[in-house]
Amino acid sequence: MHFRPPKKFQKPAEDPIAAALEQEVLAEKAGTLARLNKKLEAALANIPAADEQASDESKALRERHLQVAGEALWFVQIQRELCGLTRHQAFYDHMGVPKEVRVRLGPNTSRHTG
Repeated sequence: MHFRPPKKFQKPAEDPIAAALEQEVLAEKAGTLARLNKKLEAALANIPAADEQASDESKALRERHLQVAGEALWFVQIQRELCGLTRHQAFYDHMGVPKEVRVRLGPNTSRHTG
């Protein structure tokens, strides 16, 4: 026995121009996500290792790199959500995003101040 849903639930035949546009939008979203992932990888690679005996200047440099990585992570998270990817924990673990970066998720305010 076959079950066929009512016609009101069937998707109408799609306009080929609209389908092509939707395909282009999806390709742009995916391309943007790939570029943002590369920027995140670079930002994570630039974070110097933590050192308790580091100078104040080294600690400030590390903090700036953490903030840049936090902003890069924020951009990636926004783009992932635009692509329909809403679960981020496994992604963070796969990318090796340290907790220090995760807590700085958001805009890099030090870059925008005087």
